[in-house]
Amino acid sequence: MSPTRLRTRSAPDYNIFKENIRFAGHMMASSIDLLTKINDEFLTCQICFETYTRPKSLNCQHTFCLKCLEEYTPPNSTEVICPTCRCEQPLTPQGINGLKDNFFISSMSDMLKTVKEIRSEDKDGTSLMCDTCDHDNRKVAISRCLDCTDFLCTECSTWHIRTKLTRHHKIVSLTEFESGIHNQELKSRAKIYCMIHDGEVAKIYCQSCQCPICHECVECGHSRHRRCSLKEEVLNQGHQIENLLKTAREKTDVLRTLQTTLKDLKQVKKNDRENVEVEIEKTCEVFVNAIRKRKQELIDELHNMHATEIKHINADEDSVEMQLSSLVSCMEFSRKVLEYGTPKEVLGLNNQMTQILHQLLETHPAHTYHKTEETDTINFDTNADASVRVIRDNLGKLHILKTAFDEQVNKVLRQLDSFCASDSALVLKHNGKVHFHREESTETKLVLQLGKQGIAEGEFESTPNLAVNSVNEVITADYDGAKIQIFDPQGNFKDSFVTEVNKRMCKPAGIAILHNDDIAVCCEDQVHIWTHEGKSVIGFGKGLFGNCSSIAVDVENRIIVADVGKHCIFIHTDDGKLVTQFGAQGKGESKLVEPRYVASDSQCNVIVSDGGDCSVKKFTAQGEFLLSFGAEGPERGQFQGPRGICTDRHDNILVADCWNHRVDIFTPDGCFMRHIATDSLHFPWCITLTTNGKLVLSEDYSWSVKVFELPEYRNSSSMSSMEEIISPTALIPDFDQLAGQFDLPNLLSNKVSWWLTSPNHHDSDHQQMNGIHNTIATSNVHPKPNRSLTSKKSSSSDSDLTSVLQPVASPQNHITPVAQQTNEVVTPNGIHGSSTSLSSSSSGKVSYSGKIPASNDQAIVGIVNGT
Repeated sequence: MSPTRLRTRSAPDYNIFKENIRFAGHMMASSIDLLTKINDEFLTCQICFETYTRPKSLNCQHTFCLKCLEEYTPPNSTEVICPTCRCEQPLTPQGINGLKDNFFISSMSDMLKTVKEIRSEDKDGTSLMCDTCDHDNRKVAISRCLDCTDFLCTECSTWHIRTKLTRHHKIVSLTEFESGIHNQELKSRAKIYCMIHDGEVAKIYCQSCQCPICHECVECGHSRHRRCSLKEEVLNQGHQIENLLKTAREKTDVLRTLQTTLKDLKQVKKNDRENVEVEIEKTCEVFVNAIRKRKQELIDELHNMHATEIKHINADEDSVEMQLSSLVSCMEFSRKVLEYGTPKEVLGLNNQMTQILHQLLETHPAHTYHKTEETDTINFDTNADASVRVIRDNLGKLHILKTAFDEQVNKVLRQLDSFCASDSALVLKHNGKVHFHREESTETKLVLQLGKQGIAEGEFESTPNLAVNSVNEVITADYDGAKIQIFDPQGNFKDSFVTEVNKRMCKPAGIAILHNDDIAVCCEDQVHIWTHEGKSVIGFGKGLFGNCSSIAVDVENRIIVADVGKHCIFIHTDDGKLVTQFGAQGKGESKLVEPRYVASDSQCNVIVSDGGDCSVKKFTAQGEFLLSFGAEGPERGQFQGPRGICTDRHDNILVADCWNHRVDIFTPDGCFMRHIATDSLHFPWCITLTTNGKLVLSEDYSWSVKVFELPEYRNSSSMSSMEEIISPTALIPDFDQLAGQFDLPNLLSNKVSWWLTSPNHHDSDHQQMNGIHNTIATSNVHPKPNRSLTSKKSSSSDSDLTSVLQPVASPQNHITPVAQQTNEVVTPNGIHGSSTSLSSSSSGKVSYSGKIPASNDQAIVGIVNGT
């Protein structure tokens, strides 16, 4: 056996893999505790529930087998969705193979297997075998080299300490290795190999590039970079991590205390609910008792009135009976006298009998019914609606009172605040991602008003419904005017067309924009689609709809129609095919009273403003009820005539509260956030958001359209998500303000180098990017589907977006410097499923529009000037 076989494993990939195994082993406090510290679930894929096979790690830190992710992800997909937390991560052109390998999991699996085999009592067929023996003649290992991490048999151990190259390596028995007594020595002997120069040990750390390098790397491009020894950097980073861990432990204690406090708070809230419920029951019991008492009084009065009437009827009935009896008796006597009496007897009784008969015939037995055609009827007069209002207004109302926490809870909250961001930072969560927004002002600013009552161009004959297309043109539907009007982003009238189909005038109500910028309009009992130029494309729904009131388009380009006549929601494909319908008349979870407006969020959920119920209801795309919020009233979270509705990029819900003269914003779960527009508003009707976050709404009675700048979207350079903050392409956006505080060349170089040295990039990328001082800074993020930024009818000068240039393409799948000028432009290529473009503003600043590989959202990014 040749001793030189011990040094044949010098390939970079193998060295990297071995070093990860070494470091994972060194991170263990002691291998003696390995079996107790690592459970099977930690090393088990949550898709196949088997031990990991080539584990791949996602940005959310969840790990799965390569094969499992390939089977889970649809073919030709440009992103992968985490099966555990549903976070989205864009894929590189390599697909699932391009994801980071989780060497930590792999190495721990190997380490666990090693410890189990060392402890195994069966020493014949299942124990560790020698790593250096010939493959067909391997022997059982009895020791391990701490330097090259090979398991050795008796013979190979002897050769190992005699060979010149490995003479100074330290070999220990498996029992000693398994005991963990050599862990510190393993750390000191661990080596990191250079990723560029094969077989060279990296002993230097480049602080500019943030990567370990060897001595040859210093001469190949790192000579002017800031450097230190690798050991010193490991110690520095170790201290930083220890400080973070110390703070993390402190916050962990606070969170545990807060967790207990929140449980107690839930119990307090439960007690409050029960107490209030008891008060409601008592109050209602008072009302119910009063109602029951009044009910008994009315019933008693009714019975008395009825008894009086019956008494009178009985008296009349007796009188009738008496007269009837007298008349019959008199008639019988007179008939017998005439039949059997003598003439003398007839003449003697004539005067008497005639007088009695005349009296009986001329007397009315029941004077109550003499000369009348009607009778008295008992009736109950009431005003049920007024009674309900009286009960509703006087029974009581629920409202929120601010109650101070006790000192113990305040102490915990203050401790937690000391760890968190400042109060001006707004933190939102969406699809498992944390989004940050820093508020500078809470003022909502009116920036534009267009249109008025009239019949001329740019004027409205009724309250307009509206929508915004991909280039921020405002498109309005005038019901009484039977026309569609188009305004540019600056509010200037551009064009209009009459909503006429087959010489039949259609009354446009709701309006929405399809992904190709065609205009979908609901016209009473059907939906019509026109192009931007006014050419009719398709119409559908005749005989299906009752009275269409609103229309929306979801992210899958499906058309959602709210039918106020049939109290339901219809969902169609963009060619008019019915997908599903749901809803029914009434008040309840899945019922709708007056579905006035409809919207959709990024999850294709359907959101309906129910004007008849003064609430907003949220359904899945299949019609499954999710939640409902709101009630009638002027308080926070209440509505008086909810009308227009839309969602922002975080799926927050904006509602036009017509009779309260305001626009409110709610979280996706229906929790009230704040009033975002109150001043200068009179009966807000239809609302929508532009792609740059401006609020566009129409007003009833004034028949105009107003555009507001919202503080939530005013800072266009704010970070959008935690993923962008930790992304290598994300930097502090305001470079001009911070230029004097940071060493920008080194900072930018560090960020670029950090990204390029990640496992998803090749070594050639690093070599080609060496010396570039420009990088990409993240700006606004818009999760809308990618669309062309050019209008079908207008030039780009009509839009408030920047001019659109041709995208920069590169034949290779890496970042390529485009021009060696004052401002070098760097664009990531090989990005599938998104459009990219470069644009320039009047100030000369160049922008890149496209999809950043490290982010899940479409972003507009700006190029920072080089130095």
